Amino acid sequence: MSGDGIARKSVDELDPSLREFLKPTVDRLGYLGEFFQVAAHVPNAIPAFMQYTVAVKAPLSDKQNEVLALTVCALLEADYERIQHERLSKRLGFSLEWIAAAASFPGSHPSALADDERLLQALAVAVVTRHGMRCADEVRAVAAALGQDKAVAALLQVSRFVTIALLCNALSLSLPVPSVFDEPQT
Repeated sequence: MSGDGIARKSVDELDPSLREFLKPTVDRLGYLGEFFQVAAHVPNAIPAFMQYTVAVKAPLSDKQNEVLALTVCALLEADYERIQHERLSKRLGFSLEWIAAAASFPGSHPSALADDERLLQALAVAVVTRHGMRCADEVRAVAAALGQDKAVAALLQVSRFVTIALLCNALSLSLPVPSVFDEPQT
């Protein structure tokens, strides 16, 4: 058991229906992430959470989703989820320069992001740093540029990433894989 008192469940300890549900994710990643090892204590929540994820992600492009994920996770110092999204971004073909800018790493260049991505990043920063208050200008800017559906999807995604980041931080989750910036560049 970990120091936080929450046992991490192995694949073999998962409810059989949850194991089958997570099989594609485990096969794709090559491991059962610690997030799922913990969340497996409430097995019915995982499919519902993943269904919600698909629904709020759908109106946005991959780059729009990833800029929200990387921005929120970097702001909240949620390395577990940030690294997951760095790796996903790289797998999606996004450059390291783009990934660094999306996470607002020191020395990165916001010009690596498209205009819509910078608007979404500003919205995510505003929501996280202002605790959701005084964000009308950023919401209005995203709604005007991308439409109301995408603005609402972005807000839902930001809140989802905040939830994940806080959970990962509270439980000090760690990954068996490094940041894309810590890997040898090919």
